[in-house]
Amino acid sequence: MKNLNVQEKSKGIVLFAYNTPKVNYVKIAEQASRLITHSLNLPITIITDRIDTQDNMRVGYAGGTPWYNTGRHLAYEVSPYDETILLDSDYLILDDSLIKILDLATDYSIMTHNQSPKQTMDGNMGMYSLNFVWATAVVFKKTAKSKLLFELVGRIQHNYDYYRKLYNIKAGNFRNDYAFAIADNIVNGYTPSPGIPWTMLTIDNPITKIEIKNNKLIVREKESAHVIPRQCLHVMDKDYLLSDDYNSFVDKICQN
Repeated sequence: MKNLNVQEKSKGIVLFAYNTPKVNYVKIAEQASRLITHSLNLPITIITDRIDTQDNMRVGYAGGTPWYNTGRHLAYEVSPYDETILLDSDYLILDDSLIKILDLATDYSIMTHNQSPKQTMDGNMGMYSLNFVWATAVVFKKTAKSKLLFELVGRIQHNYDYYRKLYNIKAGNFRNDYAFAIADNIVNGYTPSPGIPWTMLTIDNPITKIEIKNNKLIVREKESAHVIPRQCLHVMDKDYLLSDDYNSFVDKICQN
């Protein structure tokens, strides 16, 4: 029998979208929201104002596309939900797998494994350092442990030079994947948490077209194509995410 005195916890999605001179991340987030609504049917909050103005722009994959890389630690504070799925807007939600993580008896879960169609993308932060995680997807509940995790990520961001030396990190620029890995390790007594129990698939080359046929994804690159089971997909190519073809792809998904 349902206890009518127990208030149902609110659940929703948070996306950060900071435009740069070259990339309209707000538009990418709006398209991502359409896919999220179709697959998860949860409310969505898009953070477009840079609430943390610490200057750090990371140059990424797909033609060196830059993006602002700070402020993610504020997701715990700004999320209006009791239970939150924090996503990068370049993570295409094409099934309902992430919502099932909210049913787990964990304070938070982070994407810990990633691969492209050709090779693993897992690795460590330096020769003698921790394995990094993928902050592309972080599922968390409003608990003391989750709050501590995000506070530590903020502390690491604002003292990155110190933590970079402490953890023998090779990269000079701050990276959320590294900050969450360090914070997770500390919160869990210097051992990593289990994380989200599947491997994220990333397309790290420029894309010309994405299709779905017979419940399979067909991802076309300039000189090759990948046929994979339908699943959520991390797309590095921001030019494609702003293209007419991607808009048509999202239209077709949302019409079904």
